Amino acid sequence: MSDMLFTPLGNLEIKDVFFYYDGPRIFSCKNKTTTFLAFLVEEFEEKDLWLFTPISNIREHEIKKGKLSIREAIVKAEDSIYEVYLPIREEISASMTVIDGDMVPIEYLPSKESFVRDKYDIDSELPPKPSLTKTEAIESRRDVLDISIETRNKIDELPSIELGKLLINTQNVIYGLDERWTHDQNKPPKEVIEDNSINVTMLFASSFGIRIKSSLNSDLFDSTPTSKSLKIFTDLLNSSKDEEELEQLLKKINSKAVMFYKEFLNSLDTNPEKLKVEWASPSSQNRNLILTADEINKAKKIVSNSVNVFSETYKKITIKGELTAINLKRNTFYIEGEDGEYYSGSLSKEIADYVREGYRFEIPKTITALLETKTTIYEISKKENSQFTLLKVIE
Repeated sequence: MSDMLFTPLGNLEIKDVFFYYDGPRIFSCKNKTTTFLAFLVEEFEEKDLWLFTPISNIREHEIKKGKLSIREAIVKAEDSIYEVYLPIREEISASMTVIDGDMVPIEYLPSKESFVRDKYDIDSELPPKPSLTKTEAIESRRDVLDISIETRNKIDELPSIELGKLLINTQNVIYGLDERWTHDQNKPPKEVIEDNSINVTMLFASSFGIRIKSSLNSDLFDSTPTSKSLKIFTDLLNSSKDEEELEQLLKKINSKAVMFYKEFLNSLDTNPEKLKVEWASPSSQNRNLILTADEINKAKKIVSNSVNVFSETYKKITIKGELTAINLKRNTFYIEGEDGEYYSGSLSKEIADYVREGYRFEIPKTITALLETKTTIYEISKKENSQFTLLKVIE
């Protein structure tokens, strides 16, 4: 087919080709007065059946940007549609019928998902997304998580370090959302790993899309062990649009997940223009959400601030042990306690002044010491940090 189409509507100049297979099959074209959406319905032995739908400039833009599907453009046509049979051979004449969009036979229509991809998607080295998230979850009987990162320069590439961090932290958040991984365990328990492991199954153009699936299939009730954690993960992402909602959810979920969610957000080093996440389970549960660059940056600050919330308590203790070191330059001490514990920290001002005035401790020396203990407990991680100050030495 040339760049000109000869029809009962006149000579139509092809503008933009949206789908090509052995020739243009869906494209925009125009005569002297009107722009049409051309759609090849069927190929017969002697004629091809086409639908030519008049479209305005605004609608043409919506189609090109993927905001309006080909199907909807036909069904909800702005004007009457031309059903045209174009002959294969010159000796056969063309024919044309005028119909309304809502009268087009359903078997003529493309799928509901017949959206045109943006230019950068068409030129992408990545393959197109093969199926809807929900459809894939039902058919594969696995949870499906599609993460799409739209960068400011619209490229379909991601630095390997950033991709690695993103995938590691996504997995860790999913592990952390399982409450069986408690704050006092360094590594997730075996059963948490088994139930919540996820696998990357493909990359797709979006501009950079990642398809992730649960390792395990669904049970008889169309649920996988990973469904619960993935649902909370998308709840967490969705709540990131609202400061108060995010703060409340961070207080409810496992502290491990909060720490890893912070790392997940920080792994988006390229500061994407948009982050699009779609999740679906075999039971048809699903969620679609988009976070803008501003929403991502605000969420980073909120999560970071919540992680750093802590409380401090002070108390004095008396211990017995062996004083093995005092460093006036660094203002530190070291005691091996009779209780088997090791105590180190800073010298009080009184002890430091005492040493500066010329007093010398015999090292090593068995002593009784009065220590002040400052215990810091971080609200989210439940991590405790103790600091000791040497207040008094009783020889």
